[in-house]
Amino acid sequence: MFKKSIIASSVLAALASTAAVADNHGEEKYGHDFYGVISVQVAHRDYNDAKNNDGIQVNNESRLGWRGYAKFDGLPEHTKFIWQIETGYVDPNFAGENGGGGYLGGRDTFIGFDSEQFGLVRVGRVLTPIYELVDWPASNPGLGDVYDWGGQIAGNDFNDRQSDTIRWDSKELWSGFTLDLAAGAGADRAGDTKSEKAGSNYYHGAAAHQQFKYGEGNWIQFDLAYEMNYDSAIYTDEGDLTGEYWDNKTYLVGVQGGHGPVGYFAQYRMAEAKNNAGEKQEEDAYSTGLMYNFGEGQKWQAKVAYAKNEDVKTNGVTGDTEADVWATQLMYKIDSNAVVYVRYRDLERADTPNSFSEASTGIEYWF
Repeated sequence: MFKKSIIASSVLAALASTAAVADNHGEEKYGHDFYGVISVQVAHRDYNDAKNNDGIQVNNESRLGWRGYAKFDGLPEHTKFIWQIETGYVDPNFAGENGGGGYLGGRDTFIGFDSEQFGLVRVGRVLTPIYELVDWPASNPGLGDVYDWGGQIAGNDFNDRQSDTIRWDSKELWSGFTLDLAAGAGADRAGDTKSEKAGSNYYHGAAAHQQFKYGEGNWIQFDLAYEMNYDSAIYTDEGDLTGEYWDNKTYLVGVQGGHGPVGYFAQYRMAEAKNNAGEKQEEDAYSTGLMYNFGEGQKWQAKVAYAKNEDVKTNGVTGDTEADVWATQLMYKIDSNAVVYVRYRDLERADTPNSFSEASTGIEYWF
């Protein structure tokens, strides 16, 4: 729910977004550091119809990581070997008493090379290029139920963190322009799977970013991204194959920026899917937000945001699957490495029993 802090997003990106893993380690030959985020949110939900789900829930998104680098003698002077192992959330998305997916390696875990000339190459479990934009800035605050994992299109429109992936992030190719490329195995990897098309179940994707800076501290960035997934199997609730295999194409266009105390973002996402029986689906989604920093040292931030998934169209026929959420948040930077916040959001789905309003408060401290 509270994926990254807003006032200190650049700091959190260095912790949770692994692209900065090898930066600022000085000139020593070897180095490593232990880092983490302590993040706990207490929320009260009020469901429109499913009243048995009403009440207080605690969302514990604390996680830890260990990362490092080595300047091997056999590498060029401008290149470092890098590595990272990071736990998953202790208890993601109100997972209950089973502890969620907080195992070591659950988040970005990889080896790679960081070159001052050629950019960053990682192999292992990393964010896909399109999901890095979906996750931040477009799913905060509290928009993820809709814009992140809330889509209803068949197949696999996009991955989030994905194992068995190779990803390249360029250095600045020209003034303000960077490029990310990735490819890897899909959800039905070879091994313990029932899918007859596991060998052809893979994905590839890219993202391009053009940033312009103007004045003192002002900036605007335009983002383009896509991801394609092939031969994703569909299973029954009992875990049996249905015989359906889907190919998915997802495209994203977005803008983000800041002007003085004002920040903003907007994204539009278009998803298409086609299965082996010739059935076609389409689903569009968008997310937008506005934030304002104020007070002494701009330690306060007010933010309002909205996201929506449109109805899925199947062979041109519009279904009843739409969902939208709006959220407002007030956050205070209580320390250079910590924020506290209060938030209210309202989520409406076509399947109304799962619609709810939620008030929450939380703290996030990173080290």
